Amino acid sequence: MLMALLLSTVLALPTGTIEGSISPTEKFKPSKPIQVAVFSGDYLNLYLSEVQQRIDNYWENYRGVFIENKEAFLVFRDRAQRQAMESTLNQMRRDDPLHYSHFSQTITGNTFVFREVPQGECKVVALITVGNQEFVWSQSVILAEKSPAFVALKPTNP
Repeated sequence: MLMALLLSTVLALPTGTIEGSISPTEKFKPSKPIQVAVFSGDYLNLYLSEVQQRIDNYWENYRGVFIENKEAFLVFRDRAQRQAMESTLNQMRRDDPLHYSHFSQTITGNTFVFREVPQGECKVVALITVGNQEFVWSQSVILAEKSPAFVALKPTNP
């Protein structure tokens, strides 16, 4: 009975659609399928706190290296984002495999669509592999109406 009430409440929440594309450059051409996820609500908060915690830990451990070599910080920032994405997706998978499969995709092309995303603030995050190096491209989105939100993910590192 409680589960049915909870499910009906969740289904009554307003939702929207996120349509997006991956915008590779000559330097950043994906060499493997791309994993794309959308985090909203508690999962957005979890992802953001995981990223911040990991960046803080890396800063404490490698501060001297980062001060001398700013490029190294970018590498560790991507690492923190990748690890936070993996951790958040694992939590989604444990909490609700259907939710996980609905808000995580592996794509081989350059486009993706997420339907029935809860309205409000969310973040689209993509794991891009170029050669043997992984990068995280992301963009925040605020869904406020039924019309689709459009996202164009592109490299964050110059």
